Order: sequence, then C-alpha cells, then structure tokens
Amino acid sequence: MILYDLRIELEELDDGGDYRYMATSPDLPGLIVASDTPEEVLALAPQVAAALIASIQAAGDPLPTTLRTIASLPFISHVAVPA
Repeated sequence: MILYDLRIELEELDDGGDYRYMATSPDLPGLIVASDTPEEVLALAPQVAAALIASIQAAGDPLPTTLRTIASLPFISHVAVPA
C-alpha cells in the first residue's frame, strides 16, 4: 500500500449554500470535500482523495508532482482537534 502526505485546507463557507465547511488540497487539485462540520470534512477527505487518486491512475494520467509519498512508517501527521 502506498501512503501519501496530503495537505488539507479547510475553510468555512458563508454563501448560503447547503454546506458550511469545505476542504481542498494544494497537493491534489480537484479534491473538494464539503459537509456540515469540520470533523465530517476531515473524516471524508482521505476517502475522497483515495478515490480521486485511483481515478487519475485508472485514466493513465500522471499523479500531480505535488503529491508526496510517505517513505516509511512511522511518520508524523497533524490533526485538527476541536476544543
């Protein structure tokens, strides 16, 4: 299994739409995840990213050069924790 180090940018939406939060990634253009809470967005982002990566690979297209693999375990990650 290949693991990727993926930066996620989370923002609050104030446009009167259906969702309140959205995540994108500068490492994986095309990744967009929206939901009602930051926790839901961050929980869904890895699943959506994996599906997007699989779709890119299935099409025979190269992955973005900004997408970095994790060389070995253990690795350091950051998580957002609500207070």
